[in-house]
Amino acid sequence: MELKLNKLLLIVILFLFISCNSNEGERSFSFSYDVDIESSDGQKIELWLPYPQSNEVQIIKNVVIDSGELEYEVKNELVHGNKYIYFYKLDGLDKASSIKLSFDVKRNEHQNVEYDNVNPDNYLSSYSTVPTGMIFNSIIKNNKLSKDNVKKTYEYVLNGMHYGKPKSVDNIYYKDPWLSEDGKYGIRNVSRDMVVSMYQRAKEVGGNFTFGNGNSLYACNIGVGNCTDYHSYFMSLGRTMEIPVRFHMGFPIPNGTEGKVGGYHCWADYYVDGEGWYPVDISEADKDKERQEYFFGTVCKNRVEMMVGRDFKLDEYDQGLVNLFIYPLMEIDDQKSDGFSKHFSYKNL
Repeated sequence: MELKLNKLLLIVILFLFISCNSNEGERSFSFSYDVDIESSDGQKIELWLPYPQSNEVQIIKNVVIDSGELEYEVKNELVHGNKYIYFYKLDGLDKASSIKLSFDVKRNEHQNVEYDNVNPDNYLSSYSTVPTGMIFNSIIKNNKLSKDNVKKTYEYVLNGMHYGKPKSVDNIYYKDPWLSEDGKYGIRNVSRDMVVSMYQRAKEVGGNFTFGNGNSLYACNIGVGNCTDYHSYFMSLGRTMEIPVRFHMGFPIPNGTEGKVGGYHCWADYYVDGEGWYPVDISEADKDKERQEYFFGTVCKNRVEMMVGRDFKLDEYDQGLVNLFIYPLMEIDDQKSDGFSKHFSYKNL
């Protein structure tokens, strides 16, 4: 009898182990992208949103677009193969309205992947805020970085950057454990007060030499930023060494069963001939020291990708190339407008 019970217990344990691990590397959830739009007082209104696509590491299903009072078209972004939604109403909105994009996601944890119809040669040149050569040649030479040892470049960015978005001296990111009074950051050895000053100055003049713009010159010189800055820095170094590197942007999904998503997240991957694209998430590695090895060559399932690349050319958009495209872009009578609010949420399936 005892032997039978032991065998039964072993079967139950094995079943639980296999069941847990069979889904360990994947996650299914619904995602909602909501935008509340102010009245345009009858002036022409246009709005652009990213549109998710299935690929080798995520499956997108049940896409629903509720355009409210607006017309819309799903368009192709030709350089990187993305899609986006163009909403418009030529006679504008006389009252507030809302639009909503919702879809289901099955996302895989993954390591190196050979993606269909992705040409690595398209990911070697500069972007407007991600130059190659210049100071990056000096960094590569002085630190003995090489295309044959990408992990050393990953570690160089990881150790050279500090995660933080301090907008003022009373901001949480200004204080420990993010930044310190005695800390000196980036190649220029700036103080945290200088980081705040540069942010406030950039906001005043409409510049991009601050965190959150994916400006790799800012990242290497100042060394304090968010995920856009870490991965732009990695991209400039990699492409300078003729390593194809891509930029991915989407949303992080919390570990709970449902709730709000606070904002975007981005990561990168680099190409090795004959092996495929290896993902890296350097900013997450910096925030979670115990997973620094994990995030070199692996990214978790708790995310959804919306766009790949930078410097997007969007039909009908009058403000030029789009550096980062994850949040809504809106124009009123062909002029940039911030007359909207955005909200994101998820629910496990």
